[in-house]
Amino acid sequence: MTTAHDTGPTTALLSQARELLLRTMTFYRDDPRTAGWLRTRLERLSEPLRMAVTGRVKSGKSTLINALVGAELAPTDPEERTQVNTVFRYGPEPRITVHTPHGAQRNMPVDELDPATIRDLQRWRPDEVARLVIESPSPGLQAITLIETPGVASTAVKETGRSALAQILSEADSVLYLTRQPQQIDVQFLESVHELRVARRAPINTILALSRADEVAGGDHESVEAAGRVANAYRDDPKLRTFVQYVLPVSGLLAQGGSTLGQSEFEALSRLAALPREQLDELLLSADRFASSATPESVEPGTRRELLRRFGLFGVHSALTALAAGGIDHGRLRRQLLAESRIGELQEAVHLQFVERQEALRARSTLLAVDMALRANPRSGDRQLQGELDRLLSNAHEWDELRVLSGLWSGQLSLPGRLREEAERLLGAHGDQPVARLGAPPRAGARDLAERAGEAARRWRVLAADPLRDRDHREAVWTVLRSCERLLAANVGQ
Repeated sequence: MTTAHDTGPTTALLSQARELLLRTMTFYRDDPRTAGWLRTRLERLSEPLRMAVTGRVKSGKSTLINALVGAELAPTDPEERTQVNTVFRYGPEPRITVHTPHGAQRNMPVDELDPATIRDLQRWRPDEVARLVIESPSPGLQAITLIETPGVASTAVKETGRSALAQILSEADSVLYLTRQPQQIDVQFLESVHELRVARRAPINTILALSRADEVAGGDHESVEAAGRVANAYRDDPKLRTFVQYVLPVSGLLAQGGSTLGQSEFEALSRLAALPREQLDELLLSADRFASSATPESVEPGTRRELLRRFGLFGVHSALTALAAGGIDHGRLRRQLLAESRIGELQEAVHLQFVERQEALRARSTLLAVDMALRANPRSGDRQLQGELDRLLSNAHEWDELRVLSGLWSGQLSLPGRLREEAERLLGAHGDQPVARLGAPPRAGARDLAERAGEAARRWRVLAADPLRDRDHREAVWTVLRSCERLLAANVGQ
């Protein structure tokens, strides 16, 4: 069995969670439905991390998925069309698989993934189709699988009585929740996602994105900056902080447009940028004027309407401003639009919070599955499983580490520069191995590691005794101290 000293404590937690899942499957071996459901959770441990992309109706889920993948796979529509869960995952060849509520599967023969075909399938009723699985060779899907859900409180959810909460809890390791601006329905939904005790113990899997940031402040050139200020205000909200690790602004439409910018679009934008400044300013006064004006003849209204659909008024303005400065080729404009959209910040948050710490999230999902099975199917003799689950929940220090790291990365927690750097390192931000956590040379021996761990523990023990820190910061310091003590215990006597 792998030890914490060999490959880091996160692997130990996941290993223990997996063993408990196997014992729970054995416990329910005479219940095919429960055992089968648990078996699917076991199989997912060998697959890429699963992230649900959800939010209210028309919050921009499909658009942002396309931006994250770097290809137009998820169909976008002026009206809410998604009726069923749609899984976008990596595959060597394009493929669509339809799963029915009764467990049957049907492969749809496709040579390429056409958004129109996917749109037609998404409009099927949830009582006819349980989920769609879209496989694509897009590199953006190699590290993480994306799950698009029907909108929270959408017609599909209301008509079938299947809650988006249940779908997310049963399908995803992490959640990217989208909203134009957080409202009570968003807060209530996010609270409901964390109702079960495993979720309350480990509120480490949720990022909130203001996904239509380009529409803030009327969609003018300062919209995304204004959305950033709104995100900062919500980031410090005590209620949201209990279950959200990041609050970020992003223009999903501009990110999608930038990642899929075509040569013909670049040429049309370049012709517009060459117009006299006065004429261009008048054209950009409103979306209606930009789309319907009889001039300029060099870019006809149909092309302008398509540019507006693809990039929004904010995106068109950003592209034309960049092109007017001169020296911008197709690739550079694409990169500049992506930077304007803030998609890079969201991708970094997903990488740091989810991909880099995926074993802690997998352990969370595994224990959540065990908890759900024991609650849904209580029976005589389950006390030992319950006790083991309680023990793992109370000793899952890895989740405490991830909470503190996300607090430092998102700005919810602040420490002086050198302390922050040391805290991040000791918490495993640069790797779980003791040499990485302690900043030691690659071939450092156990004695050197023990001395470094002891020195770090003494420093953080002094900080933990500081009565002037608030509760959040005291808990953060104690978490770092416990990490030091675990490293010390692992290396003493080696």
